[in-house]
Amino acid sequence: MDKVWLKPIALILTLALAIRICGAIYWQSNVPDGPSCFRFGDSDTYWVHAQRIAAAEPYRYLSDESRIFRSPLFPIFLSPFAYLSSGSGLNEIEGMVLIVRIIGAFLGTVTVGLVWCLAKRIGGERAADGAALCAALYPGAIGMSIFVLSEMLFCPLMLGSLLCTSIALDSQQQFFGGHRSVRCQAWILLAGFFTGLACLARPSWGLWAGLWWLYLATKLLANRESKPVLSAMVSGFVFIVGITVAMGPWWIRNYQITRKFVPSTLQVGASLYDGWHAGATGSSDEGMAFVERFVQEQLAEDRELKARGISLESTMEWRLDRRMRNAAIEWVRENPSDAIRLGMVKFWKTWRPLPVAQELGGRAVRYAEGLAYVAIMGFGALGMWCSRCRTGAWLFALPSVYFAVLHMAFIGSVRYRQPAVLVMCVLAGCGIVFVLERMKLVQQTDMEK
Repeated sequence: MDKVWLKPIALILTLALAIRICGAIYWQSNVPDGPSCFRFGDSDTYWVHAQRIAAAEPYRYLSDESRIFRSPLFPIFLSPFAYLSSGSGLNEIEGMVLIVRIIGAFLGTVTVGLVWCLAKRIGGERAADGAALCAALYPGAIGMSIFVLSEMLFCPLMLGSLLCTSIALDSQQQFFGGHRSVRCQAWILLAGFFTGLACLARPSWGLWAGLWWLYLATKLLANRESKPVLSAMVSGFVFIVGITVAMGPWWIRNYQITRKFVPSTLQVGASLYDGWHAGATGSSDEGMAFVERFVQEQLAEDRELKARGISLESTMEWRLDRRMRNAAIEWVRENPSDAIRLGMVKFWKTWRPLPVAQELGGRAVRYAEGLAYVAIMGFGALGMWCSRCRTGAWLFALPSVYFAVLHMAFIGSVRYRQPAVLVMCVLAGCGIVFVLERMKLVQQTDMEK
């Protein structure tokens, strides 16, 4: 029996891996000539950090004033490949980059398997097969597997965290005994640990813990738990412990440098200002050119404070981050209507069906991405409705809400919706089964007539 139900997912995983490996080879073979074998500027920065790790040098970007520029997990992942290609320029490592992309193809296949596991928990094996097939074929998921970007690691870690949460929700039906279920709390601890690792891959996931706890508390109240507040507090504490275990070393290192608590990176201020300032379009289309102006302003202020005998707070990197963050917040306070309008623009840039970024490829890729995206979100909405009473089903709609709100503040881009769409594949599998069952019912009714 096991071999019978395993066949569909085995074929789907094989298909997913084959598509991703072929995609990796095709993508690498079409990288334009230039100073880098990568295709995205972010990939270059990750590789530079990986080179620092491989050479046992201080973890920084270009200078000692950029020591908390990138979170460390993805550079750590890349560091063995940077070590093997040490001494080579960014335009001389084509073969090594291809290997990284192929390893990403395997990670993407693991991600498809995790989607299958999640969908099976709420919709059964047929829904799981449909969900896995969506994830296997979705162009956005394929791209996140083979682009040398942090999503390569983030997506499987995010889904791993959701899987642990789903198991905890269903753990011997004892979850709503909250703190009394040791097994349940062990799964929550592991969910927190994977969440922490996901944050070390992509810092934008850092606020997920708040939404996770809100969902948990709502679930406990809806289930009429006898002590919902205590249960939610205990479970939330265990979740934070898991996050702390994963991220603690990074926090300690950042504190040693800045004497401040820096939970993610010191690029939050720049990213926030990139999304909120006079003349902003909702995209990162200025190449962060504004940073130089803030650097000069900060240097001038530092010289003035030194001349007055006032000691400087923390590091230049920390002060610069705070300056840009405060400037962005001040602009929103002075221009609330413009900020709301810009938020709507960024929402559209993130969730529009057809991407416009030229680096994604030709018209065929854009239309394939758009059609698949619309289908997954449509079936996902249907699956959310027909699974609304199943334990944990709503959990898989929350990442879409999370990323939608987050990128109404930061910049908007089709790239930032991809993890959420991948999670929505779980619900899309349930929606596909719902439609197929209704079609079968209609056919049977017609035959009876």
